Amino acid sequence: MLNKFSYKQKCYGLMTALMLFFVAGYQLSFSDTLQLSSQIDEKENKLNWLKQKEKELPALKAKMLEFEMAYSNEDSSSVRDRLTAYISDFAERNNCLVTEIPVNSSFRNDRLKVQTNTFTIRGTFFDLLSLLYSLENEYKYVSKIMSAKFFTIRDVQTKKKNLYLTLVTQSFKQKEK
Repeated sequence: MLNKFSYKQKCYGLMTALMLFFVAGYQLSFSDTLQLSSQIDEKENKLNWLKQKEKELPALKAKMLEFEMAYSNEDSSSVRDRLTAYISDFAERNNCLVTEIPVNSSFRNDRLKVQTNTFTIRGTFFDLLSLLYSLENEYKYVSKIMSAKFFTIRDVQTKKKNLYLTLVTQSFKQKEK
């Protein structure tokens, strides 16, 4: 029976049979193995991601504790008092002068309470900038700095320009129902 075919036809037939064998072999064994290998890689990536997040968990818990401590006090004037005490202490240490102490200004809604405080401090540029930076870092969960304005006023008695910083801070408290 094979004598009927030429050498060229036998080679084409052998190549076709070999290709069919490779396709069938791939379908029966290699495709499942490659699919499982890609799934294993995905799961290993997810596991590594979870291990990395597990290492970050203590830092997140510490931040949450700091956040809860900042908002645990129910007295709304305590935010103003804490900020006033911090700014006054900073002014004493750095040769600055608090020229305006805030009046309690608050807005109440049925779901939200917003307290706004305005401070005006006189000092050197570096000291005022240091105060601004330290307030942003120390009280970032208690009160947000909404505005910072540097301006100068000429003192007619000493004939010098004095640098002032006006800070507007707001603290938000959501009412629980």
